[in-house]
Amino acid sequence: LGAGPLYCTDDRKIDPGFRPAFAFFTFGIPHRVGMSQYGAYGRAKAGQSYQDILRAYFDGISFEKRDKNMRIKVQGFGEMALDDYLLGVYEMPGDWPMAALKAQVVSARSYALAYTGGGAKEICTTQVCQVYKGGNKGGDWEKAVRETEGEVMVQGGQVISAWYASTAGGYTFRSGDVGWSDRPWTKRLRDTTGDVGSVADLLARGYDRDSPCFYAAQGWRGEYGKSAWLKEEEVTDIVNVILLARRDGGTKEHLYQPDKPNPAGTDSWSREKIRQELSSRGVTPFSSISEIRASSVDWSLGRVTQVTTSGNAGTATFDGSEFKDFFNLRAPANIQIVGPLFNVERK
Repeated sequence: LGAGPLYCTDDRKIDPGFRPAFAFFTFGIPHRVGMSQYGAYGRAKAGQSYQDILRAYFDGISFEKRDKNMRIKVQGFGEMALDDYLLGVYEMPGDWPMAALKAQVVSARSYALAYTGGGAKEICTTQVCQVYKGGNKGGDWEKAVRETEGEVMVQGGQVISAWYASTAGGYTFRSGDVGWSDRPWTKRLRDTTGDVGSVADLLARGYDRDSPCFYAAQGWRGEYGKSAWLKEEEVTDIVNVILLARRDGGTKEHLYQPDKPNPAGTDSWSREKIRQELSSRGVTPFSSISEIRASSVDWSLGRVTQVTTSGNAGTATFDGSEFKDFFNLRAPANIQIVGPLFNVERK
């Protein structure tokens, strides 16, 4: 996060120049495990202490001190004392509230010790590990390092790998939920100030709602205001692709987006070909849609469980993850749904 700005934009403010227009807005960006940095910002503004913030995001932890002068190896910079290393970590803006900065410092210190095995292994300097630029960032960041010297999070006597990312979108997940090894200090959390039962509730109550990536349509193309807005025929095509995959799973290698090379090494079928293949299998394809929406959401976990569309061929319903997966297979350019909780906006 501190390495540079987030490049999420609010496509609700962009006119793509066509109607109807549909955009698929995701809450948050991957990976949603551990501390949400913008969530820490929101919690700090609400008056929470740095230890309270960390307890919110990590399960069953305690706080212990480690030697601040312990030596760790930093790729391209050599060996240095642990807290000297932290002075040059750039993962959070230095003008954020002190409680957020301290939560970030303790997370970064814990992550560094866990990643290096207590200093045995070298740590990289990019977002693959955590961003390190060298020197001393100074200001309140330095103060946060000094005032938490040596402090780490521990579970079962071991320093935890304290993962964090910029924006969880109101919900965090266990590491096993996102395909990583399951770790007991990760947790499922509804990261909000109160109950949530709608998109409006989450937009108003998410602790990380100040992030530009809290609610955003991901991806863009050169035309249409460089936005992620899709035309009706593009969304209709995605619906038809799912219907065809359901009817005949052997067609999947032909269902990739036609504007990029086919990763299966075969041909990607056009919209018209998709409709023809559906008709030949006794399925009436959609030629237009009047509505598409996330018709069922698990607001306790933060997941769309059902998507419903209506159009000339009637009504079709899809599992939330099924729709997301095929959307990401077929949508043009680099337009993607990047998480389990999303919403459809329309112009």
